[in-house]
Amino acid sequence: MIGQGATGGESGGNFSRAQWYERMHDWEARLAREVPVLLEVVGPPAGNGILDAGCGTGRHACALAARGYRVVAADLSDEMLDVGRRVAEVEGVNVRFVCAPFQALPTAVGGGFDAVYCIGNALVAAGDGAAVQEALRRLCECLKPGGRLFIQTLNFPLLRVDDPCVRGPKVRRIDGVEYISLKHYHFASDSVLIVHSTLFNDSQWRCWTHCGTVYPVTLDELSAWCVRLGLHVDEVWGSYGREPFDPSRSGELLLVGTKQDAPASQGGPCLPTCRRLRISDCPL
Repeated sequence: MIGQGATGGESGGNFSRAQWYERMHDWEARLAREVPVLLEVVGPPAGNGILDAGCGTGRHACALAARGYRVVAADLSDEMLDVGRRVAEVEGVNVRFVCAPFQALPTAVGGGFDAVYCIGNALVAAGDGAAVQEALRRLCECLKPGGRLFIQTLNFPLLRVDDPCVRGPKVRRIDGVEYISLKHYHFASDSVLIVHSTLFNDSQWRCWTHCGTVYPVTLDELSAWCVRLGLHVDEVWGSYGREPFDPSRSGELLLVGTKQDAPASQGGPCLPTCRRLRISDCPL
């Protein structure tokens, strides 16, 4: 959650935002779904290590560290990082946690990483389109030539079709308490307000809410920015199942790129032949 575009408030419960983030995710299921894809993208452990940009509470970073990777995990939230440090201590792994915004990453963590990943909509929380493009540039600066970049965000044009869009409910039972969560997506011309609401009853009905604004990046934008920054776009998937991205069906947008020795020409996005898909094909 390294982006600076998110603002929000909360009500209900005695948990901090980071604690709520931990409680509302089924980490065993999520890591089982996502870590194998990260392992495929980054390849075997190498000497220059991996950067988790927008690491949140560091669950993915700790999972990779447990598999022998040298991992640096960066986030803008000290609160999230404190949880991550406790997770690393409990799991007995070594992760370097750094508090820094995207624009400071090359200075704060250095460069030459074997791989950089930015998942969970962290990139699009950087601000407006210009801020997201600048954040992507900083991620690329942290990569060595030949290094891999992995970005995961939502397929926003598909969500926009249902505007106002509601996703859920997601139900979790923790310590005998049932939590019922909904996410509301409210689109403006160049931003999306995401409101996350959770109802629960731990002696009386209460509600926890948090909201944040993100930039609804499209595949066309993201791939073009990557090429201008010297990346070859290797894969575009529609979920962690690694099926080809379908703008009219895919709930997520996952992009894998490799940093080239020199920036590509301006002749257009260098997408893999079987992945030449345009978000504009999605009916709005």
